[in-house]
Amino acid sequence: MLLLPQELFYRTLSEQSGFSVADDGDLMSLLTRLATVKTEYDKVAGALNDVRENGYGIVVPGLDELKLEEPEIMKQGGRYGVRLKASAPSIHMIRADIETAVSPIVGNEKQSEDMVNYLLQEFEGDTSKIWQSNIFGRSFHELVSEDLQNKLQRMPDDARKKLQETLTRIINEGSGGLICIIL
Repeated sequence: MLLLPQELFYRTLSEQSGFSVADDGDLMSLLTRLATVKTEYDKVAGALNDVRENGYGIVVPGLDELKLEEPEIMKQGGRYGVRLKASAPSIHMIRADIETAVSPIVGNEKQSEDMVNYLLQEFEGDTSKIWQSNIFGRSFHELVSEDLQNKLQRMPDDARKKLQETLTRIINEGSGGLICIIL
């Protein structure tokens, strides 16, 4: 049996995992944190898969999230009964396809044509490489990512709240009629 130094084990583990692990204590701490994260991820994994495939996913609440209200007596016609109410939060994920464009102004039409030709020739038809090219000291990828982030952050809090309230009403009261969202 070949025995390797523990330092080599921890260095290899750190390199392969991307986490800093220097000793048994670090390893145990990391495993504990990852186990917690995995437990949380397992709750949303199905919804993430659904939202990627269908555009909509639901995280069903667990029994520990169920809030039971006290039973109450109710009257219906001449008869009595008991109403048992419960509520629980559910998480709804909706995919929204956000569009953006980078449109650098380079001068006249000829200069724009030259830039398009340069980009296509430089990267030999591999458009994925174009996103790594720099313009104004930043890559196209960085410029597009920044614009997407700005668009996502622009949704006002009151619009988010109205969307949440509307979804709650649709689920609790049904969606048999016309639903109109006015922001």
